[in-house]
Amino acid sequence: MKLQVSGANIKDDTATLTSVGICRNSTIVLNGEQVDETEVKQVVSGNPEEYALVQRISKIVDTITAETEREITEFEQLAQVKELSDDEKKKLQDKGIYLSEKMMQCLISLDAVECPMGFETARQRRREGVRYSQKLLGRVDKAKAVMNTNK
Repeated sequence: MKLQVSGANIKDDTATLTSVGICRNSTIVLNGEQVDETEVKQVVSGNPEEYALVQRISKIVDTITAETEREITEFEQLAQVKELSDDEKKKLQDKGIYLSEKMMQCLISLDAVECPMGFETARQRRREGVRYSQKLLGRVDKAKAVMNTNK
């Protein structure tokens, strides 16, 4: 959820109302998603905070789409080709670096999500997201190793 005052988003959660420009007759807009109570009850604790964490984790993991998996499979296949020109090798190396970085960004983002004790559903989803990202990163690293042995 985000607060908006006079069209500007308030980024500092610890700021006082007057320091961010809120005074009498100010118009404040609250931006966020309406939570469906049935979805909140699907988490173990039934806590809306845990539901928000689950949503945040899902958004992070969703950055790794089926398209990314297809790119990794394509990279693995190209890494096994022994007869590549220098230009093709360079492009393939760049693709490997790009895919590794994408997986690392996902892992770092998941690492930044702190799930308090008792939020079992959120903790489980985060754990699954980390394992999935690590699996894909392992595939990229293995293909890079194969590519380096084909030099």
